[in-house]
Amino acid sequence: MANSLSAALPQFWANTALMQLMELTPAVQSVNRQFAPQLARAGDQVNAYRADRRYTKRKDGADNNTEDDANLTAVPVVLDQYFYDAFVITDEDESLSIAQLTDLFLVEAVRTIARGVDRAVLGRVHAFLQQGTPSKRAGRLGGMTTSNAEDYILEAEEVLADNLAPMDGLRTAIVHHTVNTKLMGTDVFMRSDARGMDPSVQTGQVGTVFNTRVIMSQNVNYVNSASADTQDGAINNTGGYAAGHTAAMTCTDPGENWEVGEYAVVEGNDQPTYLTATTGTTSITLNEALKYDVADAAVIKHYLHVENEATERAAGYKKTMTFTHNAGKNLQVGQLLSFGTTSRHTYTIIEVSATTSTTTTVLLDRPLEATVASGADAYPGPAGAMCPVMDSNAIAFVSRPMREKNKGAISAVANYEGIGIRVSMQDELASSGTRVVVDLLAGVSVLNEDLCCVMLA
Repeated sequence: MANSLSAALPQFWANTALMQLMELTPAVQSVNRQFAPQLARAGDQVNAYRADRRYTKRKDGADNNTEDDANLTAVPVVLDQYFYDAFVITDEDESLSIAQLTDLFLVEAVRTIARGVDRAVLGRVHAFLQQGTPSKRAGRLGGMTTSNAEDYILEAEEVLADNLAPMDGLRTAIVHHTVNTKLMGTDVFMRSDARGMDPSVQTGQVGTVFNTRVIMSQNVNYVNSASADTQDGAINNTGGYAAGHTAAMTCTDPGENWEVGEYAVVEGNDQPTYLTATTGTTSITLNEALKYDVADAAVIKHYLHVENEATERAAGYKKTMTFTHNAGKNLQVGQLLSFGTTSRHTYTIIEVSATTSTTTTVLLDRPLEATVASGADAYPGPAGAMCPVMDSNAIAFVSRPMREKNKGAISAVANYEGIGIRVSMQDELASSGTRVVVDLLAGVSVLNEDLCCVMLA
């Protein structure tokens, strides 16, 4: 049979899309990927599995052996990550070769999906912040320099070792490009006598250091401090406060009253803390103990709340939401956004469109876990980077295929190493072209919160 010259070869497009996706999703490649061939729909709940921990036993010579079941714990995963992109190939474009068409149309479509998928995975970093236990985190927000960057990696490694993370194999640190710059400027990472074969200068990648494979990604949670909506207060207590302090702290007037739920980062402590109690403008209580000493007059960076649109969004809502804020202080991709004070739910913004200077429309990393009332306050997260340093079994990425279409359209599914993607094609009569839809159905869930340490930077 002769080779087909038609562009309408969905299996070729699906295979090409999958290869592109694998190259563009370093976060997905670094976590536990589980694929099953059973067809699924968006919103279905499936299970990922993690092995239960086993414990050392000892016996006397005459004792019988006692066996434990080799159990796997089922972790529910909702298939709520339904990413897609669509485009039309016109008659004029169809005169191009299929290789040219995939370069022109498919690559950018897959790049869009890949950004969403990787941001959804990396956005789960908030689940590993271990709020209330700052010793489970590494680094300081905005504190990394070329002189201390290696200490941040080592601290994260120490946290994972304390958590009894498996020592076999490499850990993975996925870092924002601003963090990668600091790491690249550290002498020990650049010296060939310390690293052996060192491709860092040629590739711009740190590579492997201290048993940690460092990967740069633009999709890591990061907030630019200059664009964040903040005001400054300061510690107002002679002698400051010592590490471990949990009670109220006296402070200066920031200009606008502190509000319970808002993030407040104290200079010298530099952790993603938020307010659980306030007294007007004169004192604040944080959600956790200070990790480090803070000095008198240390700046308290106060992140002002935003307001939800005048529409209630029910639990399970998965589309865009619009928030009102001060002029010119739009919410940012990679920024945390929290709701609630007593029952708190935190998300990561994975896409934004600045509709006006005072409103921003955002897409969150997953559907809402609880209803957000009309006009409810939401609390944007602090500036800096939140980089996961993790074992692959910290997060599960579960992919399922959707059915191949056969009525009025043609489609194909490609899957490899735990990722599946579908391409569907249909004649578009209005434009005399071919409509192409590229989509992916998956779910993301935390498998083990002890296997990821958030490295603040």
